[in-house]
Amino acid sequence: MKELCRPTKQQQLWADCELGVIIHYSRGLLGMDRLEGISPEKAAAPARLQPKKLDTDQWLENAAALGAKYAVFVANQRNCQGISLWQSGSNPRSMRQSPYEQGTFDCVGEFIKSCKKYDILPGLYYQTGFNGHYFNKEQYRMPGTKEHEEYVRIVEEDLEELWTRYGQLFEIWFDGGVVTRKDGGADVAGLLEKYQPQAVCFQGPEEHGQNLRWIGNEDGLAPFDTWSTTDKKVCHFDGSSQDMQIGKGVPGGKYWFPAETDMGNRRPEAAGTGWGWAPGEERLVWTPEELLERYYTSVGRNSNFLLGQCIADDGSFPDTLQFRTLGKYIRRIYERPLNSIRGEGTSFVLTLPENSIVKNISVMEEIAEGEKIRKFRITAITDIGERELIHAGCIGHKRLIAAGNLRAEEIRLEILQSEGKPCIRDFTVYG
Repeated sequence: MKELCRPTKQQQLWADCELGVIIHYSRGLLGMDRLEGISPEKAAAPARLQPKKLDTDQWLENAAALGAKYAVFVANQRNCQGISLWQSGSNPRSMRQSPYEQGTFDCVGEFIKSCKKYDILPGLYYQTGFNGHYFNKEQYRMPGTKEHEEYVRIVEEDLEELWTRYGQLFEIWFDGGVVTRKDGGADVAGLLEKYQPQAVCFQGPEEHGQNLRWIGNEDGLAPFDTWSTTDKKVCHFDGSSQDMQIGKGVPGGKYWFPAETDMGNRRPEAAGTGWGWAPGEERLVWTPEELLERYYTSVGRNSNFLLGQCIADDGSFPDTLQFRTLGKYIRRIYERPLNSIRGEGTSFVLTLPENSIVKNISVMEEIAEGEKIRKFRITAITDIGERELIHAGCIGHKRLIAAGNLRAEEIRLEILQSEGKPCIRDFTVYG
């Protein structure tokens, strides 16, 4: 039997978090409904950086009500035309040039403070790739040009500021992956190793040992079997097109490279394909019931669920009812355990109290030693006989099965195939 790839302790912590948010406040910050087709000089003029009201506590309070354990703030993105949402000393388009609070406001710093207040692990998004958000000149893609030298300088100095000023970051998000130095990119891998080596990175550089991969869509749908390992060490996706294979992973793969399922909290027809805010789009907010289904198809399929949180022009998060109701629905799943078991073996039986109504079943593998289970099934013993509830390959960190309102006497878990002796961290039936 070959030795299985194992997660780091930080990757195990990431899996335990299960639910996070990614906060977008770029379009609103610039006071524009949409930025497509607007020149950087106009869209990113420092005079436009005048948010009327910013309340990061309100953002994170609602994230906590949702049940999020970590939050990623978009600090600089192409849809923000390269605006740095902190006191940047390198980028001439940052909060330092804003008239807001006489140019002293630091949005990233306030976000970090709010994360600590609400016990949420902080993360930052910074887009390093060649995407036109610096000066919109093609020359900066070409090594040896003045524009390229300026691009590399700004990216490296921005990253040094972000990764040294705000303490340890839990997750760092690289939309579209990282352009290597060989291909003309900045020294992202070197800076990451120097300043934030412990961070879990979404689509981080190949040299980094704690990377995450994209699920392959922005619909909240992980593949039915989503493995935490792959045979590739790096990926470069920007969400503009789907890839059904990347999300699946490879059982027994060479690298622990788990998948994160990201999805906007508004529908794709909304501003920024659901990630941004624009006035009059309240009808495009996903319902809590729809997002609960996405929770089952992400967290319930061995993937973390990263939900968008779009901030309005005035600096507030408007979709509070959505977050608070969804959080209530998720907590309700786990409120009433009927029986549970854990341990090594291939067969587990949970005998239920008389007249039990089963609503959900959760099974978790002990992943510290790698993903061993290759095939399993869960069945229910009812008054009319045995009923199969799921027959699948991967358990991984968690599989969550909605049973409806099933009257059952026993729930059984059978491990049909594994690499070595399987270990179940938790097998619980909820009413």
